[in-house]
Amino acid sequence: MMDSRVQELRIAGMNCRLYLPPGYEEEGAYYPVIYVNGDIPVADVMTELVNIGAQTDFLLLSIQPQNWNDDFTPWTAPAFRAGEEAPQGRADAYLTCLTEKIKPYIDMHYRTKPEPGHTALFGYSLGGLTAVYAIYKTDVFGVIASLSGSLWFDGFCEFMEQEKPLRTDLRVYLSLGKKESRSKNPRMGRVAVCTQRVKEILTGQLENLESVRFEWNEGGHFYDVTGRFAKAIVWWAIFS
Repeated sequence: MMDSRVQELRIAGMNCRLYLPPGYEEEGAYYPVIYVNGDIPVADVMTELVNIGAQTDFLLLSIQPQNWNDDFTPWTAPAFRAGEEAPQGRADAYLTCLTEKIKPYIDMHYRTKPEPGHTALFGYSLGGLTAVYAIYKTDVFGVIASLSGSLWFDGFCEFMEQEKPLRTDLRVYLSLGKKESRSKNPRMGRVAVCTQRVKEILTGQLENLESVRFEWNEGGHFYDVTGRFAKAIVWWAIFS
């Protein structure tokens, strides 16, 4: 049933999935929006929320990048694994597309609450890295969620220490699997240390000391992705 509430869209050259809440067609209400960096199983996430009795009265748009490693990295870096191409660092271009084309399209064609307090940006893995990067590049999002974010990315913590958020009234959610630091890749194995450092940096940069939440989950990087998104949305719903 939840599949019937999900539309396939193409916006500004990006393939997207849009979830519309029950009653959207009949009612005249306006809704907050969660934007997601990356193509996620939208219907499965919404089903999980329904199963745990969480609210689903919002729009959710997941965005498939043209190239995951390129669009969700802030600058060039060595290849992540042997045999892969080095990431090209096109997150600035992706965020420009998101904020200047995709979000305006959604606000124009759907009944949204466009203000930052009702506009969230979520992401998983490199998508979570780009969600945190967005804090320093745009002020259109009032809520950021980085789930198992690749916050180990080369030079990212140092970048955060040198920059200032464009909004200081943000709420930020960070989550990580307990086994993620066991990665055989030494760069990725730094993820827990780096995520904790990101929490400390943001806590010092934002207005409210309680505005940053760091939550641990069971398993490794790819364990229960759907459940992790559902948990983040439940956290977000408290403030929406």
